[in-house]
Amino acid sequence: MGRRARHSRTGKLPVIALTLVTVAGCGGDQPAESAKSAESAESVQDGLVGEWHRAQSCQQVLAAFEAAGLAESQRGWLQGNFFGGSPGPADGDPCAGADGPLEHDHYFTGDGRFGSHDENGEAVDDGDYRKVDVDTIAFPSHAREFRYDGDILVDYAVDAGELTFDVNVPSPCDGACAQAYAWALSAFASGPWQAGEVPR
Repeated sequence: MGRRARHSRTGKLPVIALTLVTVAGCGGDQPAESAKSAESAESVQDGLVGEWHRAQSCQQVLAAFEAAGLAESQRGWLQGNFFGGSPGPADGDPCAGADGPLEHDHYFTGDGRFGSHDENGEAVDDGDYRKVDVDTIAFPSHAREFRYDGDILVDYAVDAGELTFDVNVPSPCDGACAQAYAWALSAFASGPWQAGEVPR
């Protein structure tokens, strides 16, 4: 599950086509399956499941990192998507010479999978997510990757075909927390996101 130089993990994964299948069950002989189906149905119902894209700029991500107090300590994360896999400037304006705005997308499946594609449609992140409450999700596999013992919490809202995120950075947040939430800010700081995959 290691990360690539961009905001993500090693190895190229195939682009995933999302297909939702509804299965009618009979009886209550498999309560765990029924609970999982109910959770999936709730995710589908609130509109999160699917693919969402956004053209984002380094300056937009920088503003989010500054607001969270992580711009200095997590400079590499805020630059990660905008310098073609090379390091950005070590001093001065972290966005000087940055590419972009660049298209990016995220997908959420009904069974709790999460991933991302870059502007070329290449898979750059994968993992899982779980619903915490009606408008908050957590990312358990990413928390484990960063050895963060809390939940990485991100609020979201879907309205009129647009998806917005709000990353809940705790205070204080350093060490593993700072790494985990730097990933979350690099992934979700900008918005709104539009329904569909990265335009080709």
